[in-house]
Amino acid sequence: MTSTNSEARVYVGAENHGLYRLSPGSDQWESLTNGLPERVEVQGIALHPDNPTLVYAGTNAGPYRSSDRGDHWERLDYPQDAPGVWTFLFRPGDPQVMYLGTAPGEIYRSLNGGDSWQKLSASMGSNECQMAFPTRVIALAADPNFPDEMYAGLEVAGVIRSSDGGDTWEEITGSLAPSEGTLDLHGVQCTAASPHTVYLTTRQGPFIGPDRGREWIPIDFGNFSEITYTRDLFAPPHDPNVMYVSIGAAARSGQGALYRSRDLFRTFETVGLGIKAQSTMMAVRTDPREPSHVFCVARDGEAFGSSDDGATWSSYPLPAEAKEVRGLALG
Repeated sequence: MTSTNSEARVYVGAENHGLYRLSPGSDQWESLTNGLPERVEVQGIALHPDNPTLVYAGTNAGPYRSSDRGDHWERLDYPQDAPGVWTFLFRPGDPQVMYLGTAPGEIYRSLNGGDSWQKLSASMGSNECQMAFPTRVIALAADPNFPDEMYAGLEVAGVIRSSDGGDTWEEITGSLAPSEGTLDLHGVQCTAASPHTVYLTTRQGPFIGPDRGREWIPIDFGNFSEITYTRDLFAPPHDPNVMYVSIGAAARSGQGALYRSRDLFRTFETVGLGIKAQSTMMAVRTDPREPSHVFCVARDGEAFGSSDDGATWSSYPLPAEAKEVRGLALG
């Protein structure tokens, strides 16, 4: 991927197994293994917001951290018998405080940059649906204006909220229940442009939750796209009015695309007409230091990068063994 930022890397994780890195100027993925478990499953990846040399990987064996952009990894102080990690969150304004979500569904907090982790009292609530997989905490978000206000998206069980930085949690699923389609959450985001508001993506499209999720206002995504299964939701830090949504026809499908809202879910536009994904688009990220750099990955191992804000795209197919692609970080 051509770039004026010579340090930016792309990291991709696959649930079937593998953690991969794409370095600047290269179109070949490296398999990262040093210190990681054999045949590692990687569902979530996060870069430290102030130091991109620090990379966190959420694996089936717990959280791992690299201090050298993925060359070496160490397992963090996390219970050996605790669930696999699916997502990370840095507290806005204080990245020493971190959170992670797991499957089966639990939430943990670190007060020391990930060195050690303690389980919080979060319950998955009363709306859990029996699926082929256990309920998982698939997304975590905090309001940048009020960092104690936190939200956890549950697949498949709706939403829970904390008003005290994670100490206690409550159900706010409300009108999303009892439909399995709207309880099937995939993305949760807050933005500085809309305080006390939470944004969701679900199997049946996006929702807005004003007043800290007091109600759920559905967005008719069909006005913008023929396919309406919404997956990842990403709010780039450079513009609080913008959010990216990755989509497909279903959890597993033969098509995927990327959409962007520039006005807090009022309207959506396609991003990158050159993207021809043959599977559901699972994740999207931008480079926090070069916001015009956008990357997205599809479930069956396709990857696409743009260095001009999505106007044109290049394809970077992952190795053949990289399937069930979920984790993505760029920076």
